[in-house]
Amino acid sequence: MRHLIGSGLALALALPAAAQTPPPVAAVGGRGVAIADAPVPRPAGTPCVATLYADIAFDDHGESTSRDAKPREWAYTPPAQCAGPWARVVLEADFSVDAGRQYDRTASLWLKGVNLYYGTTQEPGAKVAPRWHVERDVTDYASLFREAGHGQVVLNNWVDGKHDSAIHGSARLLFYPAAPGGHAEPPADLALGLVGDRGGHPVDVQDGKQALSRTLTLPRNVERVALDLIAQSQAVDEQWYMCTDDADVAPTREFSLGPPNAGDPLEQCGGGNYREVAVSIDGRPAGRAPVYPWTYTGGVDPNLWRPTPDIQTLAFTPYRMDLTPFAALLDDGKPHTVAVRVLGAHDFFSLAANLLVWRDHGRAVLTGKLTLNTLAARQGGQQPQVQRHFDHGAGGTLHGEVDTVQHGDYVIAGELRTSHGVVVTRVEHRSSFANRQRFDHPSRDAYDQRIDMRTQVVDEIATTVGNDTVQRRHRLEYPLLIDIRKRVHAGGDFTAGITVQQGYLSRRRRTEGGRVAFWSTLDNHLLSHSNTDFNAGGTAITGSRGQHGQQSYRFSDSLGSCYARRVETRDQAVIAVASGQGCPHQANRLDGHSQP
Repeated sequence: MRHLIGSGLALALALPAAAQTPPPVAAVGGRGVAIADAPVPRPAGTPCVATLYADIAFDDHGESTSRDAKPREWAYTPPAQCAGPWARVVLEADFSVDAGRQYDRTASLWLKGVNLYYGTTQEPGAKVAPRWHVERDVTDYASLFREAGHGQVVLNNWVDGKHDSAIHGSARLLFYPAAPGGHAEPPADLALGLVGDRGGHPVDVQDGKQALSRTLTLPRNVERVALDLIAQSQAVDEQWYMCTDDADVAPTREFSLGPPNAGDPLEQCGGGNYREVAVSIDGRPAGRAPVYPWTYTGGVDPNLWRPTPDIQTLAFTPYRMDLTPFAALLDDGKPHTVAVRVLGAHDFFSLAANLLVWRDHGRAVLTGKLTLNTLAARQGGQQPQVQRHFDHGAGGTLHGEVDTVQHGDYVIAGELRTSHGVVVTRVEHRSSFANRQRFDHPSRDAYDQRIDMRTQVVDEIATTVGNDTVQRRHRLEYPLLIDIRKRVHAGGDFTAGITVQQGYLSRRRRTEGGRVAFWSTLDNHLLSHSNTDFNAGGTAITGSRGQHGQQSYRFSDSLGSCYARRVETRDQAVIAVASGQGCPHQANRLDGHSQP
């Protein structure tokens, strides 16, 4: 079980900038945590620092799979010496786990019921006590930070006779003052968590019908709306990309590395492998979002992720959905319900979502209408298609193919009469999902399985005022490839050669008047391999060797930023680090306004 929840501490201080801890740099020979990700770029100037909490221990004693720990609470106070406006606000958090044995745990950080951070923890080793640093640009949430409020960190870590490692954590906000004449886009005027309570916590949904939802009444001059959301897989759904339709469970049972629906490494699970987030307003479809296939540091084989965890494992990236076409509806002064579900959820998903609202400061009441919603017109469609084929040969040999494919698209548009004219917003969303699984049983003791999954999403948002149109295009790709070669030994125990390749590709472009005004591209790829021994039941890993992996991260944009880093590992240690390759002068440079 990887859930959350952590018990009372109040601490809020304004500290000098020197108190900040720089992100750790992967070093050759290191065995703790080594990632290639870029830090959040910082603008010029000395930041003010507000400490949220410091050196909290998550060490509750009890059953290791319990989900009843209490949040660690704290009180936030804005830094008096820099009241804003701010060019950038950065959340920094540091974690460590004692050497020993402990599950990976989910961690989340909340202020006034709004989620600021969501991720999981690194598992320790018997003699390795990992430390890691995470960052997030939270400038769009600046309205939250102007006044004092209640916060909490939720981390459901339990210490017992078997799992003896405590987890420790600290967090702070860094406020970079805005320079005179700056032209950064204004942050949201309101940030509201859909959880709707004072503290904030993830909400679990067991299936595709349950939802995270909140009914709220917004100001009547809302001109732009967005939703930041995270859907984290848990329990049987933790490795949902391994699942098959119920009809395919029986013929593929022997390919599994774990018992059915047990939550063990790469267990077999039914219910299919299509997952997608569905957002609604007052029960009507408002948007769809992809689910990233995160693998946590206890997933598959923990030795795969030492010292480099899978992509985003320690800090999830929220998906931002533009809901601006619904602004006119939300401006009517009446309560409206925003809800988030996970289509295909099968025990279970944890959700967090924040509503961001920008207001028209030149007019108290805005009017308009939703002009088009093709998603609502065919909400019963866009279902995944499953095709399967199994060839049974002599001596019990088998070749099987199971493909799950889904394509979806919609257009939602609305217009709004504002203080600066009639604004027309058109959101076009195109998505494709394909999970292709291959099963080969060429001989009595050999079982080879290959999962090739790719999710692609393109969001195009056009905003027109009079004769001027600004277009924003965001293309996301989530490639995942898992190759498993299972060899069964006498007595039933077995060895599996496991290779995982994961990717996160993001390309953004903004055009104004038909000309490209901005572009950025991010390519983050990881490969990890291990030869792993399992007991006969598949309920425990008995050995692991031959581990090697590589993470490659590259970002560039039209502001002149270029950041490239590659971390290579072998036998659970860093063996090579390369930075700046392919960048001008072979050096990394991040503009203070860039957003990797």
